[in-house]
Amino acid sequence: MRHTPLLLLFLFTLLPALTPAYGQGRPSPYPLPSAPVELETYNATVKATVVAQGIPRPFGFEVLPNGDILITDRYSPALRVIQGNELIPEPMQGLPPVRTGFHSGLLDVIAHPLFSDNQLIYLTYHVALDNDGEYAIALGRGRYDGSIELKDFEQLFEGTPMTISGGSRMAFAPDGKLFVTVGGAMDRRPLAQDLSRLEGKVLRLNENGTIPADNPFIDHADAHPAIYSYGHRDQYAIAIHPESGELFHAELGPLGGDKLNIIKPGANYGWPLYGYGSYNDGEPMEKLPREGYESAILIWQPGIVPSGLLFYTGEAFPQWQGQMLAGSIQRGRIPGTGGLERVVFDNLMQEVQRETMVTELRQRIRDVSQGPDGAIYLLTEEENGAVIKLEPAS
Repeated sequence: MRHTPLLLLFLFTLLPALTPAYGQGRPSPYPLPSAPVELETYNATVKATVVAQGIPRPFGFEVLPNGDILITDRYSPALRVIQGNELIPEPMQGLPPVRTGFHSGLLDVIAHPLFSDNQLIYLTYHVALDNDGEYAIALGRGRYDGSIELKDFEQLFEGTPMTISGGSRMAFAPDGKLFVTVGGAMDRRPLAQDLSRLEGKVLRLNENGTIPADNPFIDHADAHPAIYSYGHRDQYAIAIHPESGELFHAELGPLGGDKLNIIKPGANYGWPLYGYGSYNDGEPMEKLPREGYESAILIWQPGIVPSGLLFYTGEAFPQWQGQMLAGSIQRGRIPGTGGLERVVFDNLMQEVQRETMVTELRQRIRDVSQGPDGAIYLLTEEENGAVIKLEPAS
């Protein structure tokens, strides 16, 4: 005799206990190797070594000039430190109050370009507001002197109220201005097109959190003056090109159509009106190019959930110098397919070569960084999140 109704009732009763809380997730079904492994790429044999692991669902990290690594644990929230290839058990003290929840929490971490002189570390995070569960993106900075305390922390900037959060990344431009991405425009509401709000925008700030006088919307009464570009969905990856100084920006599509943009001041990148994939209900998007909207220079179809971006400038892999590396959470919504994308552009910034690497590790790559030794570091977003070092195999 079949007892389907009773079985379903039993399963629904258990569901709250079986469903993980924000940030807990489930253990990765693909454990990392305990010893270094060699992985083949098109033009290099790479040795992958797990530096440290045990950070639940990390979001961002920064490899400092002295080799220390700072990691944001989004949901705890906590800032963790790796020193001498060892993860310090205690989280760093001195952090501000952080609002955590679905996709909200402690987000990106970046060092000031003159960190060796001023010890300044910048964080993006969400802060709770007083209005019925609303919160906002915030930017702050403190000093890291090697101790397990972020000293003299101060909040520099607070955004407009939001009810759906998303990712955030930071990048310093050659002129010292700080670019900050703000997510939260994931559905079809026109939040990313509303210049009075910050969801789905790239912001441009002075290093002290004030608004640059030459920002594109500084004189627009109905626009937030921090906005540099708009019409973005969720944004987990930005990087400055080492030669041109241009801001490169990777963006998630809803169902496919992840894209790479070059950000221009005041430009509209289309979301949720135009794009390259389909909406979450399966309806195809109206495609770019369109007059008045910026088109992407590269499209990932199926999507890879690009997360973390850099242009390689080190000596460890001379054959990759000047090339773009992008982390990938997963390909085509298939678990265990994350990796590292290597993209080669010509002088016109047209793609001429693309390779997906280190997929053998089967990890969700959340961020990418270059160390002072030229090694490439990967941050995995797993329940037992890890930092992985890539260097040439001997």
